[in-house]
This record gives sequence, structure tokens and C-alpha cells, in this order.
Amino acid sequence: MGIFDKLFGKKKQPPPPQMKQRRPPPEEKAVDPAEAEAEMLPAVEEMSAKQLNRKLGEKNDTIRQAIVVRLGKLQDRSSIRPLINAYLTYGDSEALEALRGYGSDISQPMREFAQDMSNVGERRARVMDILAVTGDDQVLPLVREGVEHKDPAIRSRACAALVALGDLHGIGRLDQDLQTTDPEARRLALQTLIAIGTHEANRCVDDHVERFVAESGAVSHNVIVTAPRLDTPSTKLIDAVVERLKRADQQLIMVIGSEAIGWATNERVRFQNALPDASIHFGLRRMVPEEQIAELIAARDVAANGGIGIFMGMVPSPRDDTPAPHFLTRAGEAEYRALILHVDPHEYLAVQAWWQYVEDQADVDTVIEAMLGVSRPGQSAITEEEYSMYRLLKDDEHRERFVKALLARM
Repeated sequence: MGIFDKLFGKKKQPPPPQMKQRRPPPEEKAVDPAEAEAEMLPAVEEMSAKQLNRKLGEKNDTIRQAIVVRLGKLQDRSSIRPLINAYLTYGDSEALEALRGYGSDISQPMREFAQDMSNVGERRARVMDILAVTGDDQVLPLVREGVEHKDPAIRSRACAALVALGDLHGIGRLDQDLQTTDPEARRLALQTLIAIGTHEANRCVDDHVERFVAESGAVSHNVIVTAPRLDTPSTKLIDAVVERLKRADQQLIMVIGSEAIGWATNERVRFQNALPDASIHFGLRRMVPEEQIAELIAARDVAANGGIGIFMGMVPSPRDDTPAPHFLTRAGEAEYRALILHVDPHEYLAVQAWWQYVEDQADVDTVIEAMLGVSRPGQSAITEEEYSMYRLLKDDEHRERFVKALLARM
């Protein structure tokens, strides 16, 4: 308070003006993508190239692709750079196809994009895609710069562009990547060669597949390897095993492996109902090795006396510290045969231990079979490269060798 306020009293201040309350902004109505498409798509056919160019940043994939297809039909030169930017940003195949129609007219603007060092990673790979559709061998020096790029995605697309422009060195470079230890480079090189599809490319692919299936030689010809889910991924492994047991003509059957251990604990009733004529014995994790072996011997004795004996679950391997005993013997009056079904083994050595035991000690006719659980890349123990090769195989012999090679790699 100042001195004059003390002497004469402070003037009464007017009350502060009341602030008007702001009205909340109106709520934006959510746009239904389906309604937006239904409204926009017919309009696309009526728009000029200039109008369409401005809409190439459309986030809705369906609308944007319809715009690109329309521009491809119009072939207006004003659309070249917008289409290039659209492909570099979104990678729509429709945009690349639209650019193909311009041919060498896109070569000059593409020189600028190729020399722009900010175009890296996938954008740089897409630059190679666009150079490929120019059909202009004058851009070959720009493409060759990508052939030795450290990024295999850019390298493979540059090689494809070389081939599209008439330089077969691209196939030779892809073949080198097929033989590298880099799995991503091999995968991309294989898929690129398959897409190229020329005689020279197919020969490289065939050689690569043959190198892979040659690894099947590491698995004895006496070991059967199957992979029922490769062709029918919807098949459950337990269903495949049940059907296999129903078809078996052996009297003693061992079902072993990690999956079998789980089934011995959780699916006993299912197997007993599916195989009512068999005497099924289970080896559980909680059992000591001697108890597991006793169950196995009990199943063997059923088979040796004319019945069908099945053992499922956990039992010591012939290579364990407490190894499985010599049980494949003629312990009864009946002749019997045996099947050892190893379900979804994750290493070949586990299968090899049983095969060597059968070779060295079995007194009865015994079949060793490994049933792999592989189905699709990302969902099982098979890579995209391996699955791409499998899809190329046409005959049963090659497919049998392929699944054996898969086992050999585990």
C-alpha cells in the first residue's frame, strides 16, 4: 500500500470482469473408412490429373491405390514426380506400375532421387525399383552403385533392376549372395531370383535347392522323416500322431520327444479312446528313470506276447548317463516289429542316438521315424528361405530329401 493510500484511503477497485466460459469445441464425428471409400472412389474417376496429384498423400490405402491406377491411365507428365514420391513413401505396387507407363521420361527426375543421399534404407531400395521400370540403359550406372551396397535389401533390388535393364550380371551377383553365410542376404537373393524367373535365374535357384537337400545325406536312409504340417498347417501335431498310430503295422510303438512327454501327462484319455485295442503305457517327468523303463518294458512284453503295446512319454536316451536298456529283444513267443516315433525333435543328435541303438542292438525289425512339427515361417522352426525352397519342389522324392535336410540342420 502506497503513502497516499494510507493518508486518504485506498480507492475501491472495481471487481474484475467475469471471464466468459468458452464453449467446448464440437466433437468431430468419426469417419467410417468404408463410408469414405464408398464416397471417394467414384469421384476419383472424374478428377483431373492435377486434382489427383494433390491427393496422393491419402492415408487410406484403397483410395490412394485407386488414385494411382487412375493416374497410370491418364499418363499426364505432371504426375511423374508425385507418383515417384508416392512410391518412395508407400511402396504401392500400383504406383510402380503407373510409372512403368512413362518409360524413359522418368529417367531424368530419377537421377535426382538416386543422387539424393537422404534416400536410405527401404526408400533407396525403391529407387532401384523405379530405375528398373524406366527401360532406359542410360540409368545403368546409377543402378550399379547399388549392386555392392552393404544392405542386402538394396543390393537384391539393384540386381533385379540390372536384369530388367538387360545386364545379366545382376543374376551372378544374386547367386553369390545365395552362397553367403548371411541368412537375410540368402533369403532376399532367393526370392529375387524366383521373381526374375528367367532360365539363368532358375538355374541358380535349382543349384541352391540341390545344395540344401544334399544335406539330407547326413540322415541315415533307414530313418523316415515326415512333416505333415508343411502342406497342411491347420493340422495339429497330436492329430497327425494319432492317425499315424492308427496306420502303424508294428506291435510295439514308442512315441517320444518333448511333445510326447506333454501328451503323456495331459492327453492320456485321448490316446486310450483313439486306440482301444492297444495297451498304452506312459513315462512321466515325475517318474525316476527306472520307473519309466519299467513302463517301456511292460509295453514291449505286451507286443512280445501277441498284443499291441504303446509307450508314450519320457524315457532315458541311449546316450544318457542312465541309458535305456537293451529292450528290443524277443521276450515272448510272438514275433513282433517295433516303431520308434520321435515327435518334433529339435536336434538331430537325439534321433541319431536311437538310430545307432537300433543299428547296434535291436533283435527285431525296427523303424525309426521323426515327425517334424514345422509349418510356416514365424510360427515354427523353418525360415522363409527354407519355406520358399520347399514350395518349389514338385515330386515326393525331393520333398522327402528336403525334410531330412531340415532335420540334419537341427
